[in-house]
Amino acid sequence: MSSGDATSFTAARVRREFLEFFEERGHRVVPSAPVFPQDDPTLLFTNAGMNQFKDVFLGTGSRKYSRAVDTQKCIRVQGKHNDLEEVGRDTYHHTFFEMLGNWSFGDYFKEDAIQWSWTLLTEVWGLPKERLWVTVFAGDEADGLPADEEAERIWKEKTDIDPSHVLRFDRTDNFWEMGETGPCGPCTEIHIDRGGPETDPMDGADPVTGVNASSERFIELWNNVFIQFNRQDDGSLVELPSKHVDTGMGFERVLAVLQGKSSNYDTDLFTPIFKAIEQATGKTYGRSFDGEADVAFRVCADHVRAFTAAVADGVAPSNEGRGYVLRRLVRRASRYGLQHLDAREPFLHAVVPAVVDVLGDSFPEMRTRLEHVQLVMRTEEEAFRKTLDRGLIQFDRLKKATTGTVIDGRDAYELYATFGFPQDLVELMARENALSVDGAGWEAARAAHSEVSKSEGSFKQILSGQEAAGIEGTDTVYHENAGGRVECEGQVVRFFAGDAGSGDRLVLDRTAFYAESGGQVGDAGIIESQDGTFRFVVQDTRKIGDIHVHFGEADGVPEVGKGAVCLVDAERRAAIRANHTATHLLHQALRDELGDHVAQAGSYVGPDRLRFDISHPGQVSDEEMLRIEDAVNERVARNQIVQTTEETPDEAKARGARALFGEKYGEVVRVVSIDNDASQRAWSLELCGGTHVESTGEIGSFLVVSERAVAAGVRRIEALTRQGAIAAFQQQRRLLKEVSGQLKASVDEIPARVAQLQKQVKEAKKQKKSASGDAVGRAFEQVRAEFESRAGVFAGSMDFPDLDRESLRLLGDRIKGSQGDHAVVLLGRAEANSDSSGVPFVALCGGLGLEKGLKAGELAGLVRGHLGGGGGGRPESAQGQGERAKGISAAIQELAEVFSAALR
Repeated sequence: MSSGDATSFTAARVRREFLEFFEERGHRVVPSAPVFPQDDPTLLFTNAGMNQFKDVFLGTGSRKYSRAVDTQKCIRVQGKHNDLEEVGRDTYHHTFFEMLGNWSFGDYFKEDAIQWSWTLLTEVWGLPKERLWVTVFAGDEADGLPADEEAERIWKEKTDIDPSHVLRFDRTDNFWEMGETGPCGPCTEIHIDRGGPETDPMDGADPVTGVNASSERFIELWNNVFIQFNRQDDGSLVELPSKHVDTGMGFERVLAVLQGKSSNYDTDLFTPIFKAIEQATGKTYGRSFDGEADVAFRVCADHVRAFTAAVADGVAPSNEGRGYVLRRLVRRASRYGLQHLDAREPFLHAVVPAVVDVLGDSFPEMRTRLEHVQLVMRTEEEAFRKTLDRGLIQFDRLKKATTGTVIDGRDAYELYATFGFPQDLVELMARENALSVDGAGWEAARAAHSEVSKSEGSFKQILSGQEAAGIEGTDTVYHENAGGRVECEGQVVRFFAGDAGSGDRLVLDRTAFYAESGGQVGDAGIIESQDGTFRFVVQDTRKIGDIHVHFGEADGVPEVGKGAVCLVDAERRAAIRANHTATHLLHQALRDELGDHVAQAGSYVGPDRLRFDISHPGQVSDEEMLRIEDAVNERVARNQIVQTTEETPDEAKARGARALFGEKYGEVVRVVSIDNDASQRAWSLELCGGTHVESTGEIGSFLVVSERAVAAGVRRIEALTRQGAIAAFQQQRRLLKEVSGQLKASVDEIPARVAQLQKQVKEAKKQKKSASGDAVGRAFEQVRAEFESRAGVFAGSMDFPDLDRESLRLLGDRIKGSQGDHAVVLLGRAEANSDSSGVPFVALCGGLGLEKGLKAGELAGLVRGHLGGGGGGRPESAQGQGERAKGISAAIQELAEVFSAALR
């Protein structure tokens, strides 16, 4: 299907030839942006090559070039481009993929873009013209847009494509939008008919129904988007200041075509990864065509690629936002590995090196963070495997208990609450068994468990495209002079009055206010007119592209063109500067003490404190932290000059300057160096656009206040400087003095006194446990004597005023150990023999008790209705604590009725 031997079209060759083709036509080759856009809250992940140029398309930013080309790392798992559930089921969907793209920023438009696409595909790569089909936009009445007759004419007149192969499609297929809001426009797509085995190109297939029909035969290769509009929050379209071209070609797809493969997964992007999975599981890919084992191979390969790219760029698994997406990927891949590849032990971490071998040359950050990615992957999979087996058993029970085709949503939710199965995973497992999940019941259970949604939600742009239209970038002065300016004059460019839900926004042509970026918070202060007609209290400063936007409250109306004076809160700025420089000192001290594997994984720099996240596999010991703290304070005491220079990224990296993973840098970067030696080699040397002190002595004092884990392989350190550190020292001294007085011991004697008290408490607990054991034994004999066996189930409920929560748990364990078929509820007191202390309770169901329809969680809910308080749990086991002991009798009476009705 292409010129030359298909085996010669390696991934490296195709990627290189694409970049070179456009470089020869005046395009700047730019590196891939991170897979998560740090300055775009409307996106969880970079889902297209154009994301890093969104500010250019909106007119809020600019580049020093008007043509660009790159291969962009992309992840699509949510929102409009949700490919997650299709991954593995077919041979061409992925969550992680590379997008080959070329762009024009107000330069060439449709004619050049279309002709170059045709030339590369048919002349350079030799794809057969008779197999290629293109689509153009047919127009949209609702948006008031006509058909793209210009693109249609160019295809038919400027290329030698068969005119009958040019088809029109509506906005669903041929109007491209990045999300609910943002840049958009009509597009023209290039599709290829891959035909059937040993058949003519058409083979009787209808291209009108085959193209854009999610067919594995007719697949899209390349999309040329002509960005002309910006979609507003209200759904309307606004013309962009300039017309641009944004093209995207799925690397995995075009590579499969060029290599003559029917599946993307059969190319050299995936075969080394499959070999790693084969070595880890003992299974072989391709032995069961369309079988679940092959699906599992594809799921695992794809998800490990996505996970590796994201973690290498600085994303950490968590229970919200991007982190939750990564957690879902690990869980889905791990489940497929266990169920269909018989991978009884965690194995995905062993696949990461193969991914890095394939992609590391193009994306070197993956090689740099290989060990960290493996650590995070292993930790995540191990955590999930601890509950996965039990969760699958519980799902089988739910499946068998379902009489129709819909699983009870409340029961299904327990798979999330207890075993960590996300809703989409439960729904997917249900579909695989021709079932569905009751969504309303799931949501009701979520509310009952007081679960709070952790989704990213809907974000508003700092400025909409309409608001930003015509605004040029803001001149900034906060880096002028050694310490940074806190005052300047400017003119009002735009003022946007807020409503009840948001504050006012003000844009000047020139500002002294630093905008939130790189972990450093935005400046606050005052902007006032030179003639006294308005005063704007700045509460925060943010930026979109090159435009700085001041958020706050206006007294008076700032008129466009009116002169204004910026007055940054100087003391607040000074505190921020001290904390920011301290993070640089802390970063280097951590690397000196712990090793060069330490890399920044996130930060917060505010006036009150600094927070610094690092990649490190284990806890930082107290002794290590003391040495780290001493190293920082030593540099502070030296009062070293903090030097800043402006350099190209290549110049800075040649000097050894560290760039942050996941950060996007321009063509000129600021380099911050601290503690230069005689040869001008800096102890700390980092790329950084934030504000810093002039000399380290301004930091005053440095105190670490906490160190903890926030994710697998990620530690969080919080620290204070200046007056904050002094205040913390003074507070610690006051606490020591107070403890010293209460213990009647000197400060030096406190450890020995505490040890003595701990020994006394331990002995008291030992005595209490012995007495409690006797009480549990007596209670167990009472249960055996008074509970009945009904329909083969040992059932009953009883109040034990002399048993606390722990004793109830021990009693329940004894009952379960002696009676496999049981349904019991046990009540006690938070403090033995005290009706005012609360009523702990335990509910247990097992064996025939469960089969008879009794569920511990529901029994706990019944008790809670009489006693108040809270509680709940699984069908097998539940617990809680009531507030009203006077409701015990009524609870026991209703439980007796429930047992009688269920166990006839």
